[in-house]
Amino acid sequence: MVSPRCLLATAITATSQQSRFHTETLETASQDVDLRGVHLAVGDRELLASAHLRLTAGQRYGLLGRNGIGKSTLLKAVGMGLVVGFPKNLRCLYVDQLEGVDLEQSAVEVVVGADVAAQRAQRDSEALEAALEGGDGADVARTLRQLQLDRLVDEVGEARQTAERRSGERGLAARQALVAAEARLEAAQQALGEPVGAQEMHGALGVAQDLLNDLFERLSLREPEEAEAQARAILTGLGFTQAQQEAPLGQLSGGWRIRVSLAQALFLQPDLLLLDEPTNHLDLPGIIWLQRYLRKLERTTLVVVSHDRAFLNAVAQEIIVFRKQQLSYYGGNYDEYVAQVEERQLHQQRLADGIERKREHMEKSIQEGLKQAKKAGDDKKLGMVASRKKKLENRMGMEKNAAGHRLRLNKDMVGYFDAARQQADVEEKEANPPWKVQEPDPLRHKGPVVQLEAVSCGYRRSRPVLKGVTLCVEQGERVALVGPNGEGKSTLVKTMIAQLPALAGTVQTHRRVGGWVAASISARIAYFQQTQVEEMCAQQDATALSYMQEKWPAAREQELRNHLGSFGCKGGTATQPLRTLSGGQAVRVALAAAFYGRPHLLILDEPSNHLDLGGVESLAEALRQYGGSVLLWLVQQAAQRVFLVAAGELKLLEGGVAEYVKTLSGTGKKKAAAGGAKKGGSAAAAGSSSGTKGGGQKKPGGSQKR
Repeated sequence: MVSPRCLLATAITATSQQSRFHTETLETASQDVDLRGVHLAVGDRELLASAHLRLTAGQRYGLLGRNGIGKSTLLKAVGMGLVVGFPKNLRCLYVDQLEGVDLEQSAVEVVVGADVAAQRAQRDSEALEAALEGGDGADVARTLRQLQLDRLVDEVGEARQTAERRSGERGLAARQALVAAEARLEAAQQALGEPVGAQEMHGALGVAQDLLNDLFERLSLREPEEAEAQARAILTGLGFTQAQQEAPLGQLSGGWRIRVSLAQALFLQPDLLLLDEPTNHLDLPGIIWLQRYLRKLERTTLVVVSHDRAFLNAVAQEIIVFRKQQLSYYGGNYDEYVAQVEERQLHQQRLADGIERKREHMEKSIQEGLKQAKKAGDDKKLGMVASRKKKLENRMGMEKNAAGHRLRLNKDMVGYFDAARQQADVEEKEANPPWKVQEPDPLRHKGPVVQLEAVSCGYRRSRPVLKGVTLCVEQGERVALVGPNGEGKSTLVKTMIAQLPALAGTVQTHRRVGGWVAASISARIAYFQQTQVEEMCAQQDATALSYMQEKWPAAREQELRNHLGSFGCKGGTATQPLRTLSGGQAVRVALAAAFYGRPHLLILDEPSNHLDLGGVESLAEALRQYGGSVLLWLVQQAAQRVFLVAAGELKLLEGGVAEYVKTLSGTGKKKAAAGGAKKGGSAAAAGSSSGTKGGGQKKPGGSQKR
């Protein structure tokens, strides 16, 4: 997961409004969160100012906001316990907190081991049982000393983390608490080697038995067998095979490790679960399983950041909008939020238009009255005109409050205002600036950009990943690939661009100087994948501008700046270290680099990961308007044809992504089996009739937007 890597090195400051009795910091039975006056800053940059953070227990929230506005920082501040006044009785979990695991452990062991309290209780109970069975009081006392020492080690570790994260007066108090904890640990270490006295030995048996009973009661809530079964069910839902569940974590790729972190979070089921773009690196079956799983969480409050509109519609019960250093709340899912915003904008615009008409009418009346009063020399009329003018300046505005009742100054306008009436505040629509992409040079000859005939793909001729693939990508066509992870989408793409040789069949690409040559890439091809973003951000001092200059050394600096700016990387963002950019900003840089060469075939592997919803819409529109060919997955809005990669075959889905979703949900299995999905041989024939530009085809599966 790409995230702002500087957050741990830069101090995060998070505060909220406190009462004189600090009641907000007390542990209560309620699991609701209601904090006013929340301030959030990273270094000198203020992200939230006097905001209201409100979370109702058991509700599922979708957190929206543009890339780089501070959504991940807010989740991290809450998850790490950095917000002053946040209820201490809530068990909060931010997925990035799950670090430091043993890479030799299997995925299922890592997930089960995420419940640190249960693991500690299991170890402690085994140690106490062994000591009590021996019947030696001194041995029991030494075991109790060791358990106390282990707890103090954990306490010092937590105190050290808290002291490192806090600053100012809170930081001073945290450092003092750390010193006290270290002193207790040192005393326990010294006591560990001292001889056991008779009084301690006598009382140790009773203390150990009581502690063991408490541990057994805690462990009875979830038996080890049940815990492992639950962990395996979660991993299976996220797409892990049995072999992947048993494989050491060190053998898994970065994307699969992120799934393990997500599985840990789902396994723990905290009071407040904070998920930052959980659908990244998930295939469509994994996304559908995840949204079903999250909907079943009844006792867990969920806050999720996602760019996936369909996922938000399926999961969110309320939307939180992070905008202009404030948090706004809208009931319902994403589509309902959009409808509410549009309705409110129309309502406010009607109010503003009505006030403006009244203003114009009054101004006209004032001018006519002033003209008549001067002509007649009537001082009384002049006074009436002056009164109307004063009303126009100070008392022209809304006459009803937000509830539709008559506006009362002492109730609806408490505080300082510039006028005696509220003005209609028409909220500006957040426009999604279009991404400006240059068209590729025209190819001299007609024909497909790439064509595969009876191709077998894979790494071993005896066990190909895909067999009999026939696919034709025409000039200007958009083709989407769907299917579970591990079924061969990446293998197919690598074969198309000659990174892997075809095991059987022929791969032909377009030649700019005429004719066809097997396995000769003459048309320009660009390949975007998430690993490029991770490698790009791993460069210590690289910036977006220096990264582009390294790839295109002959290009002028201003030209590169303009190109980055057209993808939303403007001003100082172009010279900001890549490791400090948000995930969405980093993806924009990588996409800008992919488009800059004006490729004839653009291959995009999950390009919408980390982009905000506005960025996804801008990307989809850019792909629809782009004159080159596009092969992609998970951006359905731009696709003309959709292929399923599964069971060693490539199939054309006539119904697009919607047909695939129905198949996954079980409603379309009969249709798919009866021939709703045609094999790739007929797909090649269909390609000749669909090689038109983005707007010329009906978008498949319009009911789901991904």
